[in-house]
Amino acid sequence: MFKSYIILSVLFLSNAFGQYDYQLEDINSSSLYYGQNVGTSYFPDQVTMHYFGHYNWGTCTARFGQLNDLYEGLVADGYNQVKLIGVGKSQHMNWLDNWTESNDNPVCADQSGFAGYATWNEWEASQRDLFVLSHEGNVVFHENVTGGLPTNLES
Repeated sequence: MFKSYIILSVLFLSNAFGQYDYQLEDINSSSLYYGQNVGTSYFPDQVTMHYFGHYNWGTCTARFGQLNDLYEGLVADGYNQVKLIGVGKSQHMNWLDNWTESNDNPVCADQSGFAGYATWNEWEASQRDLFVLSHEGNVVFHENVTGGLPTNLES
């Protein structure tokens, strides 16, 4: 009985605090974080933007480029407590350069496993989903950006 209580408590706490985090290797050789496992908790007290897409799709690559432009504009305006992370899938690694040639943001590849792509599944992410998390790790924005970035995203 006590053992099942502990297991249920651990499962509850990991779901309550861990849903919007991950630890994936940054595979962008231009990034300052290259080779390190990044995710929401890697950048404490910062606003983090997480873009889920496929490296090989024109629209996905275009949106990541637009997000990079937005990110660079924020940093140029003095907002240095914000990070952009791209999360693709391991099956599209042949097209990784589409996301890494023109920026120095962390880019990760979720690996396919027994239950599919764990990070994508845990976040309930779809292709071209953008999540913005507050400095406390709470989701403050989630939208599929297939049709374009919202005009008020900076605010």
